[in-house]
Amino acid sequence: MMRFLKRAAWLVFLGAGLSAAQAFSLLGPINEAYQVHDLGYALTCPSVDLGAPKNIGEDYRRTTPVMYYAFDETFLDYFGTNGVAAVDQAFAIFNNLTNVSSYSADLSEIPLEATRFNQTAGALNLLDLKTSVVYLMMEQLGLADPIRFAWCLHNRLVPGTCPFGNEYMVTMRNLGIVPSRLDQLQYSEDINGQLYSYYINDFCDNVPTCAPLSQAVSFPVDIAENADRYAPVASGFFPIGGFYTSLTRDDVAGLRYLLRSGNVHWEDNPFTSTVYVTNNAPINLQLMVTSNLNMLITASFTNDDATLLGLYPGLAIVPGSTIPSFTNVVTTNLSIYFTNGPFDPFGTPPHIVYSTNYTTNVTLVYKRAFANVVTNSFSTRGYVSVIDTSLYYSPTAPVGSAPQTITTTRTMLTNMVTGDFYILPSAGCGLQILSNVLTTVVGVTNIVAVNNTPSTNAGSGTYLLSRAYVDWFTNHSLAYFPVVCSTNEPGLRRGVEKLTFVKTTYDSLLGRFYAPQTNYFTMTTVTNSTNWVQTYQRVVTQPDFLFTASDMAPGPSADTWADWTRNVNFSSNNVLSGLAGPGTIEPPTRITFNKVGPIFLNMVTTNGGYFLDQKTADRRYMWGSFDDSTNAPVVYPNGTSIAALESQMLMQVTSTTLPPGKVRVAYNTQLTGTGGSGPPYTWSLAPNSPALPLGLVLSSSGRLLGAPAASGVSCFYVRMADTHGGFTVWQVTLTVLP
Repeated sequence: MMRFLKRAAWLVFLGAGLSAAQAFSLLGPINEAYQVHDLGYALTCPSVDLGAPKNIGEDYRRTTPVMYYAFDETFLDYFGTNGVAAVDQAFAIFNNLTNVSSYSADLSEIPLEATRFNQTAGALNLLDLKTSVVYLMMEQLGLADPIRFAWCLHNRLVPGTCPFGNEYMVTMRNLGIVPSRLDQLQYSEDINGQLYSYYINDFCDNVPTCAPLSQAVSFPVDIAENADRYAPVASGFFPIGGFYTSLTRDDVAGLRYLLRSGNVHWEDNPFTSTVYVTNNAPINLQLMVTSNLNMLITASFTNDDATLLGLYPGLAIVPGSTIPSFTNVVTTNLSIYFTNGPFDPFGTPPHIVYSTNYTTNVTLVYKRAFANVVTNSFSTRGYVSVIDTSLYYSPTAPVGSAPQTITTTRTMLTNMVTGDFYILPSAGCGLQILSNVLTTVVGVTNIVAVNNTPSTNAGSGTYLLSRAYVDWFTNHSLAYFPVVCSTNEPGLRRGVEKLTFVKTTYDSLLGRFYAPQTNYFTMTTVTNSTNWVQTYQRVVTQPDFLFTASDMAPGPSADTWADWTRNVNFSSNNVLSGLAGPGTIEPPTRITFNKVGPIFLNMVTTNGGYFLDQKTADRRYMWGSFDDSTNAPVVYPNGTSIAALESQMLMQVTSTTLPPGKVRVAYNTQLTGTGGSGPPYTWSLAPNSPALPLGLVLSSSGRLLGAPAASGVSCFYVRMADTHGGFTVWQVTLTVLP
């Protein structure tokens, strides 16, 4: 017993020395029995609680590494281009984060405070739009308010008359990773270095509107340190006139816990994603032989779709890509024959004569794109062999002797398309090539025959009998396993390390259509204690985050309203038995801001005070954008931005998602756009944009070229300007595969 007490005392002492360097609260669905309104959960005002705090290992997180955001007409009409820029600045804070595991153990490079105050904005009662978006996105990424949930009521027992005899059970839901050899996860009383404690507030009866019956209220112990300035972004504490400059240390700590590769959970495919799975059972081993690329190009150039599909069964032509046109084709016919001149002496051997006839015709030619043709090798230079077969008559041979046959071969390098290709099998969605079983050099022969061949000894000499041209190509016999596409392939997956947010167009020209985005990315799945990197394809048919605006003021008799509304989609498909998590957070999300305009609150107080005119009214906040510079705040609705908005909507960068590249493989693609005075446009990297992927450069003509040095998803902003000085700035995304 004494040994046990000594051990317990040592553990207490050791625990007291392990103060978590960071602290955060995890957000998940309200799915635990104790999380009821009376204990301070599931509150409905001033804004609706979307979730509740979760315990260690029961986190909910985003699993899609690249997500898209957009704005609908209601947002654009009210907030204009300045509002769009404010949201862009909010997402830039997240995009500028690197892989979460790359930060130091104690996150000393991340500031403890990120809140600033603009005096002018405070005097004008302005609420910062960018700051609101940053806070809302922390919630969307799976982090709850660490101040509110540092201390939580888990149970309330009232055996007598409240408050006499009341018993409360208080738990902690503020977590922190203690930097050590074990990186232990601990419950924490510290938030960005400030110590917090709690008191219990219980109304017993006469509960104010929206308030819980009882609640554990967290408060900073050292008031003199002005702990409010150290409030994390996830707490949502920013006063009128206040704004965030970045995330705080505890915010990044929470994201690191959720997204780090060491956080492994059993999860479904990321939302609307397809994973490529190799079907590598031995029975599925198959063989494929490549074909002549030159013959495919020639056939595609001169044949319509039906004829081409007959020549190449299984070929997939991209719908609508076939473009016919007329062209003049010159056909060359070469004839070779023997003849004698009219004044040749008797016995002179026949001469070889080449006769070339040119015929010009009008014919249809075709340009098209294929969906399942893979070029195995390609070159614009190729070898051609010229084989001449000749008859040789010896001058010493007797009259009537048979001639000798002589064959000569010359090989030369010339301009031509050469190479080989294969057609992806219709079953599955790809293949994994294991090895090249056999390589064969194949020649395609075109023979030019001699029309007149001397059959008797007409004199000594050499006479060309025939000429053949041989085009060479190399085909390969490839052993492969088929790859299948699965939309439901749950696995033990690691965190994605970094999230990237890409702006995309939702209402093109204030219309109603969304251009689908296709994104490729990789994730690591753990199978039999082995890491497997899997490739995913995600087709996005609607924005992951859509920003809108609406009049959310109460009426006709209510007295509460929200600054914003939003939704969050928790997936609990793979929650562990008996626990409240872990799970995932899935798109789509709609975030709506209150656009009612100036609000003047008038009232009659219970002590007989009448405040019923503009002078005595309580003027509530308005939306604005501001920073710590000397620039005047932007006040919404910002009418001066309407013309700029319309101009920007008419100029668009259409290549916002670029074709994927590969590490250390030459990359060359052209950025495209529409509107303004039309092309040509002048392209450049926009001011304050993240850098281009290492190894790539952007030319003024809009060509992105080079060889990417590292894999990953990169987002950067490009500026497209027309010849009249108009310009637009858009975000562009490039995925570089390993």
